[in-house]
Amino acid sequence: MITDMRTFSILFLFLLFGVVAPTHAQFNTNEFGAPASGIDLQPTHPRPGEEVTATLNDYQSSLNTSITWLFDGKVIEEAANKRQTSFIAGENGSQQIIQVVLTDGIGGKRTINSVITPMYLDIILEPQTHVPDFYLGRALPSYGSIVNATALVSEATSQNNNYIYTWQFGNQVLEGGPIRGRNQVSFTIPRDPKTILSVQVSRPDGTVVANRSIFVVQQEPELYFYEVSSLFGVKTTASINSYALIGPSAVLRAEPYFLDSRVYNNPGISEWEVDGRATSGLSGNPYEATIQRTRPTGQASLNFHVRSLEQVLQGVEDGITINF
Repeated sequence: MITDMRTFSILFLFLLFGVVAPTHAQFNTNEFGAPASGIDLQPTHPRPGEEVTATLNDYQSSLNTSITWLFDGKVIEEAANKRQTSFIAGENGSQQIIQVVLTDGIGGKRTINSVITPMYLDIILEPQTHVPDFYLGRALPSYGSIVNATALVSEATSQNNNYIYTWQFGNQVLEGGPIRGRNQVSFTIPRDPKTILSVQVSRPDGTVVANRSIFVVQQEPELYFYEVSSLFGVKTTASINSYALIGPSAVLRAEPYFLDSRVYNNPGISEWEVDGRATSGLSGNPYEATIQRTRPTGQASLNFHVRSLEQVLQGVEDGITINF
């Protein structure tokens, strides 16, 4: 009986460990392995002459490992045993190699390389908003207006059609994803006062050539008044707050800066007011008004209002005082 009980106990333990052992065998220690070594560059795709910071990511080396940095084959003495160094990117299209050599306590060596090809990538913004012809600055985008963007890569303009372009504006990927040869896109300005526009340029084999990000800042439309001379045209100095009427009449033009060009060309509301009373402006141009002297001396208020009926924020209103 005792022999039978011992046999049963041994059989029970065998079955118990026979079931438990495979469970331990499924444990994968590789999931906790150290990540691969590498060199992180910031920025990852530098422009010519830009300072680049290289950081060693290596969690496999022991504490007695020495670190040697080389740039284009030359040792960077001041970076000895440091995990980070910096250098200046070279000429456009040139190839440079940043290299780190790790030597352990028994003389074993590991080498990590990273190749840099400095390249210009510019984003040209063309906001489709109104500014007068004599304005020396550039148009700025306003809420609801359209902006055209063009990416220019310095490697070779003739290769622009062969590149793959991935555009992103804020959280939205434009054009639904990467598109070959699409170095131009259009987008509408959202309510956010400042939104990031990014583009990544790569070759058909997936190699990233360059990337660039810029802030697109919107501007509220502004309104200024200018005198129009029958002999010299529009005077380029704006009348601020007031205008002195010297003769019996004068023509003033309202210039709405940064107003959506679609609204400027076809406004839902375009009206002048003199002392609170609506007037047609007495001119064929909706942005010009003829001011008549109604009394020898005194003042009158002149206001202008232009706006879209579809987009409430696409509009501007302001006024000045007319001194007789």
